[in-house]
Amino acid sequence: MRRVAWICIAWISAMSMAQAQSGFDLILDKEGKIVALPKNKTYELQIPKVSYQTFTPRGSRDVDIKLRELAPVSQAETTLPEHPMDMRISSAAYQPFFNIYTPMIREVSPMALDFNETYIKRLNERFEVIANGTQYTWPGAGGMTLFNTGLSWKSGRWQLYGGGFGGRFFTPFNPSPGITTGLHLQATYQATDWLRVRGWGQYAYYGDEGHNPHMLRNPFYNHTQVGGAFEFRVTENFWIGTGVNFEFNPMNNRMEPQFMVYPAVQTRHFRIGM
Repeated sequence: MRRVAWICIAWISAMSMAQAQSGFDLILDKEGKIVALPKNKTYELQIPKVSYQTFTPRGSRDVDIKLRELAPVSQAETTLPEHPMDMRISSAAYQPFFNIYTPMIREVSPMALDFNETYIKRLNERFEVIANGTQYTWPGAGGMTLFNTGLSWKSGRWQLYGGGFGGRFFTPFNPSPGITTGLHLQATYQATDWLRVRGWGQYAYYGDEGHNPHMLRNPFYNHTQVGGAFEFRVTENFWIGTGVNFEFNPMNNRMEPQFMVYPAVQTRHFRIGM
């Protein structure tokens, strides 16, 4: 019985070695070890042969016709004006100038580009050079862009200022900007510690004044005028002034008087008032 068992075991081992040798190669390496490596097998792919006569291409005429119907958008149609006031803006950078309750108005407010910049250069104890650039826009009433420059002189109780201005303006009656230039002069005399005498004169020229004199009635525009006033000191920096100003009216070609009472705040470096 034991002999039969050993014969079965030997037969199974022989069959296993034969099966292993059919799928593996036994190799003896340098160290004396036997290594079994799988044999390379060649696989043949049975791909059915297809005749070129069995392929029928589909016509592309319908697709070509639809492609011809697609008109490309030209660059001229997509070009927008460079000035942001003349185009509709979708950028978030302009959102602060939009009214949240009127989202259909997607244009920049024209007043968003207004500015008022002043430069003062002191030459010595008596002379100063003053330059100012402004741009104001009044929706429905017009606007202006001006550059003012002048020279200030001060000696003792006297102070003189003279200069000129130039720029452009527009109103509802002249959509295209017009040219404006002019000269101005101011004189101040400190009579006492509590009394000051002031006088001024200005000449303003507008390119379209002869055709549309009524458009210059905007009080914010520079007008041809001359006048004077007395200023009385209330506190160290606060004054009350009263005087008369004669302004040229282009409607009737006359100098019309304007009586005025105004406050004035003046410090060493700036003045607010007439």
